[in-house]
Amino acid sequence: MLNAQQAVTERHQRFVDLAPSIRETIDAIAALRPDQRSDAEFLERRFIPTLGLNDELLHEQPPELSANFGMGLHLWQYPNQLAPYLVWLADNCSDISCYMEIGCRWGGMFILVAEWLRACGAGLKTVIAVDPIAPTPFIIRYFELLREQATVEPIYIRAFSTAPVVAAHVDRLRPDFVFIDGDHSLEGAMRDHLLVRRHADIIVHHDVHSQACPDTTLLWKALKEFEEPLFDVVEFIDQYPSVNGSFLGIGAMKRRGA
Repeated sequence: MLNAQQAVTERHQRFVDLAPSIRETIDAIAALRPDQRSDAEFLERRFIPTLGLNDELLHEQPPELSANFGMGLHLWQYPNQLAPYLVWLADNCSDISCYMEIGCRWGGMFILVAEWLRACGAGLKTVIAVDPIAPTPFIIRYFELLREQATVEPIYIRAFSTAPVVAAHVDRLRPDFVFIDGDHSLEGAMRDHLLVRRHADIIVHHDVHSQACPDTTLLWKALKEFEEPLFDVVEFIDQYPSVNGSFLGIGAMKRRGA
């Protein structure tokens, strides 16, 4: 049996081997027609699974999607939640110039959303990934491609979101769209929300309907009421009948008038 270090090494090597395919993924997103980007059923059933899904905690994953586990971007998302979220984002991202993700991990979701914004016509100028781990092979390759194009500035902050350097970047760059998927404690997720609330017109929380993440689920329930005077709120929490329990969930809020 492999020890823990060997398992980590082999997993890292898998991402090294997959990193060259990031260019193909970017091209696939860019090649989607407008009608496909607005078709949640097409995205759920035909497009998102081909991007590759996560292969961890498989008891939380729908077995009918097993052919896509451990492939491509390793998206830790349910296609039936992610698809309508992407459709909503396509309709609400035109003014986004700075995208920030707190807790990017391997980087699959970060890459997908950043490229989705570009494909949908957002005037994206800066992307910021925040995570305490070192940049992964996916992130490294993606940032290389962005620097080659010289149209979007990529920034990686290797730190916890509580670090002063993160707050400094938020104050300087004023990200107008932030995806929060870092510290899953009640205090940590709330702190991340308050960190970006002053500047962000779109704030999205992950794991808002998950029995595995009771704190972020509880926080989302409270935020829906607390932020209602200033933000329109929508959530994407469909589940798969083949999974025993409720997991993941995406909650999005957009500032009124933004």
